[in-house]
Amino acid sequence: MALDLAVGGSAARRAETQTLAPVLLMGPPPPPPIPPTTGMYLPGPPPPGALLSRPIPMALPREVIVYMDECRSRSLLKFISDAGIVPSLEDELRRERVVRELGKIVMEWAKRVAHEQGKQHWIASATVLTFGSYALGAYGPESDIDVLCIGPYIATLQHHFFVVLRQMLEGRPEVSELHSIEGAKVPLMRFKFNGILVDFPYVQLPVINAAEAMHAFDPHVLENVDGPSWRCLSGVRANRQIIQLVPNMKKFQYLLRCLKLWARRRGLHCHLLGFFAGIHLTILAAYVCRRHPNASINTLLSLFFDIFVHWPWPLPVSLLDPPVLCRGPDGCSLMPIMLPCNPPEFCSSSTTESTFSKIKEELRRGYALTKDTRSTDFDWSWLFASFPYGARYKCFLRIVLSAPLDEELRDWVGWVKSRFRNLLLKLESLGIYCDPDPSEQVDHTITEPNVVFFWGLVYRRNIQICTSSLKEDFMKSVCNNIYGKEKCAHSDITMSIVGPPQLPKSIFDLSVYSEKLPQHMMGHQLMKQRYNAVS
Repeated sequence: MALDLAVGGSAARRAETQTLAPVLLMGPPPPPPIPPTTGMYLPGPPPPGALLSRPIPMALPREVIVYMDECRSRSLLKFISDAGIVPSLEDELRRERVVRELGKIVMEWAKRVAHEQGKQHWIASATVLTFGSYALGAYGPESDIDVLCIGPYIATLQHHFFVVLRQMLEGRPEVSELHSIEGAKVPLMRFKFNGILVDFPYVQLPVINAAEAMHAFDPHVLENVDGPSWRCLSGVRANRQIIQLVPNMKKFQYLLRCLKLWARRRGLHCHLLGFFAGIHLTILAAYVCRRHPNASINTLLSLFFDIFVHWPWPLPVSLLDPPVLCRGPDGCSLMPIMLPCNPPEFCSSSTTESTFSKIKEELRRGYALTKDTRSTDFDWSWLFASFPYGARYKCFLRIVLSAPLDEELRDWVGWVKSRFRNLLLKLESLGIYCDPDPSEQVDHTITEPNVVFFWGLVYRRNIQICTSSLKEDFMKSVCNNIYGKEKCAHSDITMSIVGPPQLPKSIFDLSVYSEKLPQHMMGHQLMKQRYNAVS
């Protein structure tokens, strides 16, 4: 009986449904659908109650796809050319002269050091090696030159490099804005030579004829180098390995220029603030080019976003052996990238939870914009639009670094920036995500030379920042050694919380990203939608 009731009930419900269906349609039945033709879907809205399957677009002929790809590649190359990131022949010659002159200066410096110590000055030598984007041919007119100074064992880092060689450079009329960054992971001098910015780290070899040893790239000499010098040589070896691994250097150079422009426009280009360094983008670009040797520049750029928006971090990116899941040193565990050298070594990184979140957000945005390659009239200014800090955040941490003299300010800014990661981690421990704007501003209402930074803040919980306590905690990491205490004696840091109206005009800019980009092309959730930013 129970089975009869169940069956009867089901039949009754089916009959009821069949009886009520015409009533639910409300009116006469819809007209028959228009027969679809090739490449055409049903026009207008579907009839009430109708369930339509998702349309399946027809595959385009290969020659059409190739034509679209060529059109987009040409427009991309024109865009980056108009953006002024491709150097002219005059730019190339200027940089070659800078490298030659620096080579002459360090050779004279090595012989002077040897003569003062009563060593064989006629044998003592030093040389320079370029690395980074300049050595890879992917630099732009505004790019700096990474020049590695290689000296003999008699020339120490602290005295002969940072004192003797610095005095020689300061005496040259071509050199300006020179300052030392002695406490960084890779100690270096930074200056302009004939208007071109130079990053100038030092390697001390265990021989007196350093130039000859580096010319031969003697492995017996190089294996005895350690500490910060080893990191510098790792960059040189990585450059040489990348040149060997990349199948098409021209495409690689264009892709790397595109990525650097994208990172600079989107506020992702300062590794001291937890974002990309040049070596990070170099290895990611080489990874894409190596696995897609025949792809066009348009396809390579699309593949970059496609690959790394879906990358299973923290699996390391490696150009050599298959990547393995491992934990890198502090700062490398979130987004590990391996240098192409043996033994394996991680790229130095300062990434934190909040900066990693910003990087992933921008990768999602780039993927949403570039994943559809079927349109030939793509506006590249959408992808490379400046990041709208003023429109994105409701409050900012304003950091002012000041010093009595311009020269002291340059040293002070370099030193404090090398400690900024500690400030990021402190804010994150308080439940505040940060988006540091890498650009450096100047407050002309302050009499002393100064540099101002603005960090966008996203509050993950209801909290108020005590800037005096925040500064006191941060200064412990700034003044943690003799060098830092010496700098603090003459320089200062001030912190305050400000809103968008207090931003400089260059930052408070509603860019094409927020004003003109169609909503369906954004492709990601804004940070302010994930967390409530409170003033």
